Amino acid sequence: MIALLDIGGTKIAASSGRGAAIGPVRRIPTPVGSPLATLRGLIEGVMGGVLPEAIAISAPGPFDRAAGALREPPGMPASWHGLEMAYLLSQRFDCPVVVENDANCAALAEARLGAGAGHRTVVYWTVSTGIGCGIVRDSRILVGRHDTEGGHMVLWPAWLGGPPCHCGGAGCLEALASGRSIARRYGIAAEQLRDPEAWAEVGRWIGLATVNITAVHDPDVVIFGGGVCGSWSRFSPALFETVQQSLHLQPQPEITRGTLGEDRSLLGALLLAEDNGEDPARLLTAR
Repeated sequence: MIALLDIGGTKIAASSGRGAAIGPVRRIPTPVGSPLATLRGLIEGVMGGVLPEAIAISAPGPFDRAAGALREPPGMPASWHGLEMAYLLSQRFDCPVVVENDANCAALAEARLGAGAGHRTVVYWTVSTGIGCGIVRDSRILVGRHDTEGGHMVLWPAWLGGPPCHCGGAGCLEALASGRSIARRYGIAAEQLRDPEAWAEVGRWIGLATVNITAVHDPDVVIFGGGVCGSWSRFSPALFETVQQSLHLQPQPEITRGTLGEDRSLLGALLLAEDNGEDPARLLTAR
């Protein structure tokens, strides 16, 4: 069995799995201290005393893919910054460790098993505390030199008055439409926001990001997930209207919500680990 971890700024989920199925999921709040002991304990708990044959981790960005290490992901306690997960966990459990961006893991799961199944090019947006984006083409995650950060495409630049973003820039999508930015801009949590015009503004920013990602990748389908999408009916009309008004040179892709639920990142991590197991040269392990 493969041990699975999904690390976030507020909670960590753990499970085990094989094939396209994962077992019961355990969730705990993300602790401020003792990150390595936390991950070890979760793995041992979900494996029930059996050593994992591999460990697959869905991680927040930015992270070092080659080293399987966290860098300084916003929202994570400082004790987690720089954590060399692949090396430390492979030493403890004597098995390969694969680490991938959480949005990429979710995108892979939705592309193969969820709302993107049967499509060649799939874009997945997670709109939650932060915003992430994953792209899957021909059932494989599309990655560049480093981590992907679609939530930091600049839509309202600083010289035009765009709001500051925690990344150090200004006017990023994440600074305009994430759960964190909604709370900051409107003074209320996203799940409590009822103002139609506020939600229309959120929808317009997400729609503009959808237009931009379509211009570059021409996807068959754009899929949305994450906590803010619990208010899909409030912001999606403005999203669709923005895409219809702003996309001119390409056909509009299918735009839909994901179908796999909050465990999609765990499932995507499992799929990625099994892919890597079929190709040993691609295993990320620091043993």
